[in-house]
Amino acid sequence: MFTPTIFLPEVNSNEKNVFLEDSKVHHLKNVLRIKDYDSVNISNGVGELFLGRLVKDQVEINSQNKYFRKNNISIFVPYLREKNRFRFMIEKLVELNVYRLFIGKTQNTQNTKFDIEKIHNWATSAVEQSGTPFFPKIEITDTINYKIFNTCFDISGNTFNKDEANINTFAIGPEGGWTKEELSNFQYKYKISDFSLRTDTAAITAVSLVM
Repeated sequence: MFTPTIFLPEVNSNEKNVFLEDSKVHHLKNVLRIKDYDSVNISNGVGELFLGRLVKDQVEINSQNKYFRKNNISIFVPYLREKNRFRFMIEKLVELNVYRLFIGKTQNTQNTKFDIEKIHNWATSAVEQSGTPFFPKIEITDTINYKIFNTCFDISGNTFNKDEANINTFAIGPEGGWTKEELSNFQYKYKISDFSLRTDTAAITAVSLVM
């Protein structure tokens, strides 16, 4: 049976009754059709799920589960001009429990930008939809830090083999591709297909492969 999840980063293990803001109550009761005394989970984004039941405008906590990350994946992705595809990519990376999500520009990034609040809202939606206890650290950047990201995925790279390439930090290029200058800054380059992949497809596939 589906149990809805609410993302509340401020919740800790000492709380027994968690009050919800009106928008959360509205979403639970009017969108998800949750009734009083139905089960509701709360994720604090750092590995804890609090299990309880909805009573009017609060969740009565009766137990909690602690989870630990199986990996600490950090990924750089560029902005995408098409909002729906960009949102889809962000949501799927959150569902796959990436640890750090860097979003920024490359030399061939299309001229577009989304504010951090909107991106956080997408990420929150993904946490609540999937029920994950983890929320990624999200950083907006104008440039790639090659000291952090010395590995990229590109069609010109070596075929990726998880057993040979033990990586958890990597960059995904824009749909116009990395420039020669950018590629020269990466120490390692891998490909996951002999054909060009869209940025969102490449990001989701790469994370899935290294998990």
